Amino acid sequence: MLIKILLAISIAILFHGNASAAINYTFSAFGTVGYAISDKPYSYMQYIDNEGTFSRDSLLAGQLDIQFSPKLTATMQAKLAADRSQENGIAPALTWAFLSYRPNNEWVINLGMLPIPGYLNSVNRDVGVTYDYARLPAEFDSKSPVYNVLGASISNTYAFANSELIIDAYAGRAKHKWRYYIGDDLDNSYSTGATYNKVTMDLIGTSITYKTTENTYLAGLHMATIKNDGASLWLKEVGYKAITPDIGFYNNDPNDGAVAVSSYDMFIFNLGADIHLGNDFRLASEIILRKNNDLDIGLNTLSGYISLRKKINKWTPYLFYSQIKTENDTLNTYTKIDNNQIPNGIFSYMQTQQINTSQHILADFYQGYDQFSIALGTSYHFTPLSALKAEVMLVQVNDASNLFDIPSEYKSSNYSATIFTVSYSFAF
Repeated sequence: MLIKILLAISIAILFHGNASAAINYTFSAFGTVGYAISDKPYSYMQYIDNEGTFSRDSLLAGQLDIQFSPKLTATMQAKLAADRSQENGIAPALTWAFLSYRPNNEWVINLGMLPIPGYLNSVNRDVGVTYDYARLPAEFDSKSPVYNVLGASISNTYAFANSELIIDAYAGRAKHKWRYYIGDDLDNSYSTGATYNKVTMDLIGTSITYKTTENTYLAGLHMATIKNDGASLWLKEVGYKAITPDIGFYNNDPNDGAVAVSSYDMFIFNLGADIHLGNDFRLASEIILRKNNDLDIGLNTLSGYISLRKKINKWTPYLFYSQIKTENDTLNTYTKIDNNQIPNGIFSYMQTQQINTSQHILADFYQGYDQFSIALGTSYHFTPLSALKAEVMLVQVNDASNLFDIPSEYKSSNYSATIFTVSYSFAF
């Protein structure tokens, strides 16, 4: 499908060129060089630990906009960044490649590789000069695992005297590699480290955005059908084998009540606002609710952030609070699995160790979130298209967090980390 879209764009260029029609080209580029370091040896958001990294935030991207006519345009955007589908390496990616048809000033129809609309920074999340944070709040931003789809969208804009209302709708498909971190070794089945599971997501959604000269308000509703393309299935229900009335262990054995599925539906609802408070203060906040009724794992979460920014000449200091938590019943199940241990004496020592290790591994796949972050930072804009940023952030984990890679020698709950980030973002 994507190859056909790129071919259609190429044919359109040739057709217009042969017809001697005026085609306008606009090229832009942007990027970020970002360094982050933690005070803990275990990794946060895959890359950040006490050895420091440029991989988490650094990227280089370019965008080509082609105007065939006032009604027909094409947009292509590619970036070079750390490869999120494996543990190491840098990979190029085509982030956008779509045709836009605008029959009039109110309507736009897009076809191709499109950004998902409906969030404050959904279109510009890679363009660091467009926001003041050193990094978008992870508790919120990480809960949308994909940011573009191969499909179609339609947008309708209602213009008023000093404001506009935009209604977007989209549908499409995205491929993704779902990352899990396993903190323990178990025979030849599992090893400490990351593992990736291929999934296909069919998405459909709509959003409404209201903009004034100084404020933005938005809401979105999305549904994703997520299909497992890998060898492992998802647990709809976790199995449990009772040894005594008070002792047993959780597992994925169908004989013990485990039920596995190869797909599930996820519903996502989000609200957001970016408001001018006066005296160059701005308040921004977004929340996102994820809910599925098909799986008994920790994907059902409520997350969000609130930030306060103050523009002082070229400086913009900011403070934000961000939080994510799995719904209570599911989080309680995660905690029971992770903390469940068989006492010695019932089985052999080796069998007991294997069972107890399996509980931690099952909890890693189950996923649980219960953390918050507080960040204090600032940006300094040399020009509107170049900005230096610095941030210090405290991350506090209560019961669980799948945003950290926790090996078995560290406790998996009630810990914290301090993250320092410095970055330079540019565009031209």
